[in-house]
Amino acid sequence: MDRRALIGSVFGASAALSYGVTVVIGRELAEAHLAPADALGLRFGIAGILLVALLLARRQGVLAQPGERARVFLFGAAGYAVESTFFYSGLARGTAAAVTLLFYSYPAVVTVADLVITRRHPAPRLIVALVLAAGGAGVIAAGSGEVDITSAGVVFSLLAAASFAVYLLAGDRLLRRTDSMRIAAGTAVGASCSLLTFALVRGEFHVPADRWWQLLIYGAATASAFVFMFAALRQLGSQRTSVLLTLEAVFAIVLASLILDEGLSTTQAVGGAAVLVAAVIISLTPLRPPVETAAEAP
Repeated sequence: MDRRALIGSVFGASAALSYGVTVVIGRELAEAHLAPADALGLRFGIAGILLVALLLARRQGVLAQPGERARVFLFGAAGYAVESTFFYSGLARGTAAAVTLLFYSYPAVVTVADLVITRRHPAPRLIVALVLAAGGAGVIAAGSGEVDITSAGVVFSLLAAASFAVYLLAGDRLLRRTDSMRIAAGTAVGASCSLLTFALVRGEFHVPADRWWQLLIYGAATASAFVFMFAALRQLGSQRTSVLLTLEAVFAIVLASLILDEGLSTTQAVGGAAVLVAAVIISLTPLRPPVETAAEAP
């Protein structure tokens, strides 16, 4: 492995680890019944501030390219805010492992939607990947009792995957001129604004004093995940970075086991392995020429 690939792999694995931390922190906050708008609004607000500060420190522009500024903000305010709320709601009703593994069915959703839109015939290995993803998600859901994930948790997790797929497809077509780091900063700020506004309008904004340290880690881990992911993109490109990001599920499962004492049944492990293998196959079979983008985790 050459030096560039090694450095890029470290960056990609670090991004996956950071995303795994956000899953575990989100699970803890959801179990503590912290409202999604409160937890996620502050998470993305902290991440947005850190990302904007990084852009300013590097003397880069903060705003998206003219013509895409409103889109970037709305992608966060409407798209990412909705997806993250579904994912957080899933964490309130299921273990970090089950929710994360179900969420990783989103590459299959993206593939099916893209094939329908472009009317292209799928390659044989894509068909295998889609079967693995669907079968694995079904096994995870069927093998989960009430202790692992409820029926509502399964629905919320799959809704998060579906909404994230829409987010990726729309971003691929509507955000072509703005670089990834500015999209990340704008998306985080947009999501924070909509979620915190929702919480304040409803008059329900409340964060217990003993949860602030978790929220700071939640936001910082989100920002570091973006930074490491885009650093990996520059070294490896989108295809290999996307494969490395599937490590998020592994890190989330390990951290949940160590910190939350959550286990994973054999049946779920088999289903999860099928979903992740499908994600890797899809990542290695790009539908279009590679662009500077990679799947952002929740």
